[in-house]
Formats: sequence, C-alpha cells, structure tokens
Amino acid sequence: MDASVVAKWVLPGEAYQENALKLKEDHISGKAFLSAPAFIIQEVGNALWRAVKMARTTEEDAQGALEALNDMRIELHELDWTHISQGLSIACKLDLTVYDATYLFLSDRMKADLITADNKLYEKSRKHFGVLHIKKYL
Repeated sequence: MDASVVAKWVLPGEAYQENALKLKEDHISGKAFLSAPAFIIQEVGNALWRAVKMARTTEEDAQGALEALNDMRIELHELDWTHISQGLSIACKLDLTVYDATYLFLSDRMKADLITADNKLYEKSRKHFGVLHIKKYL
C-alpha cells in the first residue's frame, strides 16, 4: 500500500475514504496484511503537514494520527541503494517519481498487489504491475 491510501485513513473528506477504512479494518482484523517501504512515514507526515497548512486538520490531530499509525503494525521495509536503483529503472520506464516506482518495486518483489489511491500511478503502472486502485477495494 502507498501513502495515498494511508492519508485517507487520517484526513477527513477524502474520496474513497470508506474503501480505505475497510482496508484498515481488514488489516487490524488480520484479513489483510499491509506493508510498505519505510519512507511511507515521511510521505504521510508530509501529507499531514500540508493538511495543517491548508487548515484541513490541526497540528494536534495530525500528531495524534501519526501516533495511531505507529500502533498499526504495518510492516515497513528499509531499502538500500540497489533497491532504489530498481525503483529508478521503473520510474524512468513509466515516467513516475522514484518514490512511486519504489512502491511498485517492493510490491512486485513481495508478489503482492500495490494498493493505491493515486490515479496517475495506477494508470501508468496497471499494465505492467499488480496494482489495485482503492476505489475497487471492497
């Protein structure tokens, strides 16, 4: 799963929020197993920072969300230079950011679909990788 899905757990009024919350509940109950590259923490933190700046949430609520996410037991993967090199190759082929391409690399390596709410990432990668848009998660 990528940061666009996690953001829907913690920011009010997001599109497909109900689907994302179902995924979260499935993870908590053990029906789904979620993992991500460790940099998802910074990406979600940055999304919350932007939301605070835009007055979509308060700093206090954003801090609380980060604390709650810490308890979610999402498996985080530390990546090395070689992994990022693989992400770079994917990024160049699909015209994506290295961050997005690295999610694809990791999901492919784990033989799992990447769950995303990022339309651009989904459209550019769905023919090449296992990718599920959160709007289709039921």
